[in-house]
Amino acid sequence: MEGILVPIALFAMVVLLVWIGTESKKNRLREQAEARRRLLDKFASGQELTEFLATQQGQAFMKSLESLPSQFPWPGPKQRIIGSIGLGIVLVVLSSACFALMYYEQGFVYPGTFMMALGVGVLIASAVSYLLHKKWGIL
Repeated sequence: MEGILVPIALFAMVVLLVWIGTESKKNRLREQAEARRRLLDKFASGQELTEFLATQQGQAFMKSLESLPSQFPWPGPKQRIIGSIGLGIVLVVLSSACFALMYYEQGFVYPGTFMMALGVGVLIASAVSYLLHKKWGIL
């Protein structure tokens, strides 16, 4: 039983760490956007805003807004599909390695099967996503 729990716990830990990192980045970006929105809400008129933007602090504020997309880029559908295909291929290759190691140690059958199912599932999802994007004219 311990042979099964260790890989599952390791996988769960990696998933948890990735989730925590993603959530903290989203929260930081949300707080930055909220602070910028509150700053813009303080201006009563467009003239006050124009005067602020003419100052050095206003220029710095605009530069921070321009750099926002580069801090958190949103990939397009092609990049997401290609990334999913890459992930699927990596999972299938890793599962194949586990199956090859089964010759020496029978304990690799469960992680190999699990990774193969994940890899094939990601590849199928990528294919469906590609077909739907193509059908809807998004690509």
